[in-house]
Amino acid sequence: MSKGRQLSGETAIDILIVGDGIAGCCAAISAHEAGARVLVIDKAPSDVPHGNTAFSGGAFRRVSADYSQESFYSDLLGVSGNKADPRVARLLVDQSAEAQNWLEMLGVHWTAETRFVGPTAESENRGTGLAAAIRGALRQRPVSVLDRTEALSLIREQDQVVGVRVRNADGGESEVRAGAVILASGGFGANSEMVKRYIGAQASNLIYRGSPFNTGDGLRMAEALGAKLDWMDDFHGGLLHYGYKEYPEQGAKSGMRHLQGYEVGILVNKLGNRFVDEGEDVSLKTYVKFGKIIALTQPKGVAYVVFDARSRDTVDPVYKGPGSKPIEAASISELAATLEIPANALEKTIAEFNLGVRDGRCLSVTPPKTNFARPISVPPFCAHKVTGGMTMTFGGLRTEQTGEVLDVNGAPIRGLFAVGEITTGLFYGNYAGGSSLTKCTILGRICGKAATEYALHRRAH
Repeated sequence: MSKGRQLSGETAIDILIVGDGIAGCCAAISAHEAGARVLVIDKAPSDVPHGNTAFSGGAFRRVSADYSQESFYSDLLGVSGNKADPRVARLLVDQSAEAQNWLEMLGVHWTAETRFVGPTAESENRGTGLAAAIRGALRQRPVSVLDRTEALSLIREQDQVVGVRVRNADGGESEVRAGAVILASGGFGANSEMVKRYIGAQASNLIYRGSPFNTGDGLRMAEALGAKLDWMDDFHGGLLHYGYKEYPEQGAKSGMRHLQGYEVGILVNKLGNRFVDEGEDVSLKTYVKFGKIIALTQPKGVAYVVFDARSRDTVDPVYKGPGSKPIEAASISELAATLEIPANALEKTIAEFNLGVRDGRCLSVTPPKTNFARPISVPPFCAHKVTGGMTMTFGGLRTEQTGEVLDVNGAPIRGLFAVGEITTGLFYGNYAGGSSLTKCTILGRICGKAATEYALHRRAH
């Protein structure tokens, strides 16, 4: 293993990986195991998180004793509105349990209560612990890793990618040659210009909760060679407590976690009106969708989760900073005044809702609430101010299952592979929690092996 050296037109590299998050690390380990000489570069310094792994909750969705293959597959297809590539979804389902065991062999530890059961396992110390474990596993192997090394452009000769032009830690530029290049550099969530261009001006309401180094570099470089970009208007975020926006240092310290248990309350906007079916599903399956709707479509990009004393212990803001306790009032009109929304509108919304609640449903209002409906009638009346956050972008490069990057005509760009958040085709519209880490692990291993086979064949000929 070597670290921190400068580059000067290296030629003894089979696989060059751009990005040191979980996807890049898994691809690097897989490539090394397949016999490749591997170099990983990342533009971030060594003492900060690389990629979005550390900003996640460390949840890893996989088949378990009480979460069947059929349920996992149905969840992946269902939350995407059946847009997810069924072949990729099947790969994740079939290989998910083995992938968890593989990560464990690399040093990832799971919390005792999620080791064997439930839809997701959770890494000890959440995403921070998972990121540290996988990066540590990579650095125990004879794989070169260079920090503060920024990829600038891809090098293509004779119709195949042969390397990357980079900016070194000292500011100088050089070319790095390799038998194949794997882009694992993440999405574009930290690039405000790209976010505005692809997602829209309202995206400025979003709280960015991912890596500040995910600025779309790989997307830009691949597009310059004719790569196909797709689903660029979509992203994974969350329904977040507004405190994260007012006190950003809170998220920087411990990550930003989405509100939980809000499905027992109602969501109202600044006009005092409901705008979603809060009972569509449990919060784990709606937090992405609702966070988007709030930030991108509602007045001022905010909303309020409103509930009463009986639900006070169910609705969990997760946020622990200033203002984490619910806003409380003795009456609905007093609550409305505190929230600075029209009292008559909020009173009307809640009165109509309460009248319609039957057996946990409220179908007489628009939109209806199909599950988890509870009357809001016992003081004190409570609320949390919320908005939407962005963790990762769903759009990106179209690839084969092996990770080969496709051009706008659907043909592979020879020598160029991609994996992780930079790729698209699986997540759209909504998100089943913990699926991205599964995707990055499984497809990272597949991509590392496939790229090695390509590079070694090229070396032999």
